[in-house]
Amino acid sequence: MAKKHDINLDFVRTAAALFIVFSHFFDNTGLYEFDTAFPIKLLSIGLRMIVGTCVAMFIMLTGYLCSEKKLSPRYYLGFLRIYITYLVCSAFAFLARRFLLHEPLGLREMISGIINFESIEYAWYLLMYLGLFLMIPFLNLAFNGLESDRQRLVLIGTFLYLSILPTLLHRPVHLMTVWWKNLSPIAYYFTGAYLKRTRPKVSAGKTAGLLLVLVAAFVGVDVLLLGPGGEWTIDVTRHDHYQGYVCALLCFLILQNAGADRFPRAVQSWITRLASLSLSIYLLSWITDALLYPRFKAAVPDLNRQFWYMLPVSLASFLGAAALAWLAERLIRPLDKWIRDQLIRHIPALK
Repeated sequence: MAKKHDINLDFVRTAAALFIVFSHFFDNTGLYEFDTAFPIKLLSIGLRMIVGTCVAMFIMLTGYLCSEKKLSPRYYLGFLRIYITYLVCSAFAFLARRFLLHEPLGLREMISGIINFESIEYAWYLLMYLGLFLMIPFLNLAFNGLESDRQRLVLIGTFLYLSILPTLLHRPVHLMTVWWKNLSPIAYYFTGAYLKRTRPKVSAGKTAGLLLVLVAAFVGVDVLLLGPGGEWTIDVTRHDHYQGYVCALLCFLILQNAGADRFPRAVQSWITRLASLSLSIYLLSWITDALLYPRFKAAVPDLNRQFWYMLPVSLASFLGAAALAWLAERLIRPLDKWIRDQLIRHIPALK
């Protein structure tokens, strides 16, 4: 029996893709690095805490969707579509860099960039995800092999202790935990798997209110502990920070319980379509960002004014990336089907 499609998970994925492009606004303008007016700095860091949940939500979604995956030859075929998407988007990026950005690139640089996941600056996520992908069947054995949900919470708590708790005081705690801080993707994966198992129902409105209160509290505590100026605004927005974990969990619950299944059919259709293109949108947003932000910063050089253009500029980059992703899909889908069919034909174990 085919599984029922869950539009609420599509809503999470689409929102995470949109959040990614919004987070790039901060990266490309430097709003959370430089000395802006203090009220704008507070608003900037608060918004960055929310949109900065994008990567964490994608990993939690992976845990939600993949927690029942088992080790088999066919499992490894699952990375094919992701890698083909990367290859096609890399080709788009190469053409943009060569003919629109006028970078002196040749075939050698293109091949080297693809092999090293450097052809697109945002492809670092795929390197992280590939490692997670290889571990998923074994992570599932650990998670599903436990006897109770209480034990699973202990498992999640263990990885939170190892990877995220050291950020609680804004400086690495000099315990053994400091050596394990890069395990945060596993903490998020297990969190997503737990959400799949328990399927908590919460009020999206009340949870959104709690999120806003906590973000305001986080910003206030940061100012009190670290002072109003300087570099504190960079560290506290990372997904491996305790604030990032709390915000990502709440954002995931808000979006999953927002009732996307009650949206008009046309809206649901757009959400599902954008969700299916989310990886391509993420990768190809590098092109729209590279074309858009130099012109935007030249037109609006003042950082304090740039903040107020966040919505139109980010949406323009997102829509441009979505259009490119739609074009890329015309190549990705048939290429994936042909290679998949060839592999299954020559390697029967993949059937």
